[in-house]
Amino acid sequence: MKDEAVEAYIQTLPDMCQMQVSQLRALILDTLPEARETFAYGMPAVTVTDDDIVCSYKAQKHYISLYMDVEVVADHADDLAALNCGKSCIRFRRYEQLPEEAIREMLRETAVKQKKPK
Repeated sequence: MKDEAVEAYIQTLPDMCQMQVSQLRALILDTLPEARETFAYGMPAVTVTDDDIVCSYKAQKHYISLYMDVEVVADHADDLAALNCGKSCIRFRRYEQLPEEAIREMLRETAVKQKKPK
């Protein structure tokens, strides 16, 4: 479910950045149709449960950051090797740089992990 605050955030970005972030947003919402958008920690975030964030993203000055589960990012290090990554952060300049299928799989893995009873 789309959130108006996220839409407003995207509209504040420069045109090229809006396009990149909008493509990422569409990928996330297409992969997780049950997801809800919210705004957390000063950036757009996506949840599938009440408490846990599946991912969040933010446009930086020179790149876009996609934040995901630390373990899931580590498990997919080979898929992300061409990108600049931190423990839970995947950085890219253009949407085309993202390994789309790997990102979809990572989103699904995180959503399933969060739905399991704790």
